[in-house]
Amino acid sequence: MKKITYLLLLSICFSFTQTEDSYQMTITKISDAYNAKDANSLFGLFSSDLQSSFTLDKVTSFITDNQAKKGTMGESSFLMEDNGNKRYLMEFENSSTILVLGLSPDNKITHLSLEEY
Repeated sequence: MKKITYLLLLSICFSFTQTEDSYQMTITKISDAYNAKDANSLFGLFSSDLQSSFTLDKVTSFITDNQAKKGTMGESSFLMEDNGNKRYLMEFENSSTILVLGLSPDNKITHLSLEEY
């Protein structure tokens, strides 16, 4: 019985780690695409639902407008989970902003927004 309990706890911890790793890898991809002003790469990370509402033209404007105001993306740190999304403090060259990120089970972005800190 102890072995089953231990294995169950271990698998829960491993599942959480995979999810955190998935979010961190996605943030790195977002940051790389954003800093390179590569709207196509960022758009490719989106789920099909998000692609239909957040078009490539909007992604291009999002990158251009935010880079003009905030500069390039730097470090991020996890703040909290909120309604299925995760909030991160994102350090930009000229400011700090909250990045709200949601991922699907296949690690596609389902929600992406920036909120003033």
